[in-house]
Amino acid sequence: MSEYDDTCTVHDTWSGPICSFDGNNKPGGTTSNGDGSRDAVGGVTDKTKIVVVSTKEYSGTYMSMCTTNLSVHEGFKNAMYQDSEGNITVGIGHLIVNLTAALALPFTRTHTTHGHGDDEDTEVSASDKDITTAFNAIKANPKAWTLAHLTNKAVIETCIKDVQTTEAGLRGLYSDYDSFPDGVKTALVDMGFNLGIGKLKSAFPAFNAAVNKKDWATAAKESHRTKISESRNTDTANQLLSAVKK
Repeated sequence: MSEYDDTCTVHDTWSGPICSFDGNNKPGGTTSNGDGSRDAVGGVTDKTKIVVVSTKEYSGTYMSMCTTNLSVHEGFKNAMYQDSEGNITVGIGHLIVNLTAALALPFTRTHTTHGHGDDEDTEVSASDKDITTAFNAIKANPKAWTLAHLTNKAVIETCIKDVQTTEAGLRGLYSDYDSFPDGVKTALVDMGFNLGIGKLKSAFPAFNAAVNKKDWATAAKESHRTKISESRNTDTANQLLSAVKK
């Protein structure tokens, strides 16, 4: 096990890498913990299972399912990048609509202290200039290398907030949303996050009708999206079908 701090650890297990996140423990500041530990940057990929501890706001089991599923299909990127449509994005598919939005995120940069024979890297808050430079660089050149990045912890925290925002919209579409099985909610979050609540509402009437009837088999058939991978469509369908009583 490689431990980076008490809120975001990465474990190598027989079933593959696992990234553990405890949202109950949120120390002050952004990256310098003051106890010799530091927030991790890198080491997490779309093949890493994210394990989230329960809080008063959410179930850890369910949030683990949502964040891992989104990471599998959106990727896990610490630095800003352009998505397939040229939008500036970071973390687990988090859209950065403009520079103001970028400046609101807890970007950091790595500071190296040169000691007697040993160099020590710590994460320090990125300045507005650092973030602006990174944003403009990626906007101009998607292959640009930048100093500003999010720690693994910040990526997961941002994704959890995105899940919660998506859920708020889903509750407006499905009155019984909170009583749905976790697998179904994971599928709905994926669709709402990927499409946007507005498009999900307008472009998938048959799907929405099936969901509100709790007809999961029909919902699975109607969940197919274009412009995404078939593996993502298959995962969504299987998550919905997991609620079908056998």
